[in-house]
Amino acid sequence: MLTAGCLGWIATTARAQETELQVGVRSEVKDTAIWPAKTPAPGAREYGRIYAIVSVQQIKSEDRLVKPVNEAALTSYLLQDLDANGFREFKPGEKPDILLTASYGRGTLHNPYIRDAGEMPAGVAQHAEDAVGTNSGRDMDAPTVTITGAFPLQLTDEKTPGYQEKLQRAQYEKLYIRVTAWNYPTAPKEKSRILWKTVMVVDDPDHRDLNAVAAKMLEAGAPYFGKKIKDPEVEVHKPLPETHVNVGPPKLVDPQPK
Repeated sequence: MLTAGCLGWIATTARAQETELQVGVRSEVKDTAIWPAKTPAPGAREYGRIYAIVSVQQIKSEDRLVKPVNEAALTSYLLQDLDANGFREFKPGEKPDILLTASYGRGTLHNPYIRDAGEMPAGVAQHAEDAVGTNSGRDMDAPTVTITGAFPLQLTDEKTPGYQEKLQRAQYEKLYIRVTAWNYPTAPKEKSRILWKTVMVVDDPDHRDLNAVAAKMLEAGAPYFGKKIKDPEVEVHKPLPETHVNVGPPKLVDPQPK
């Protein structure tokens, strides 16, 4: 028999649905020369906005994703959000301004709330710059922290209300999508260099399906593509589709014979 207490517990559980997704957006510009000094006239070609997507790939780690990611769908979301934010895919016979790579996975990333984490160790392959994570689940963009003149500023930051909480939360393993823009090489031996990169992260990679949140993550991060943000991370809240648990009328069940 179901008691009133059981019914109350079921009703409470049914209402306890997650309705909002918190996305952390980390964005930086490596080469500010890609943006025009003045706002272009209407209809003018703005350098840095015509793109070609050259790769979308998973960065594997020791811990697997909850489900394999549908890369075709992920690419579709990326195209949609790029176009919605003033970018345009290159046309046949046209040279793109920027080449885009997208990587995704789970891992412990560089903590943006720790100042002066240094640069990537020398000798790391160029391809690795786009790999947010390694086989061990660590971020290849997270070298050993060095103590420099930024250390007093770090102490000041940590006294700011809410900063410690954000710093600790950023230490947790994340699900992430990273979009990186490279310049289009114009000479035969020229190597591409990073122009800007934006990383979108969410918590709980052990239980969250990246397929279910990828669209919202890209939607949150796309407005920051090619832009340097003032804060270490911008928190963007996106509504999730409503879900319901239907509980039928209680029924009396005869006790099982002993």
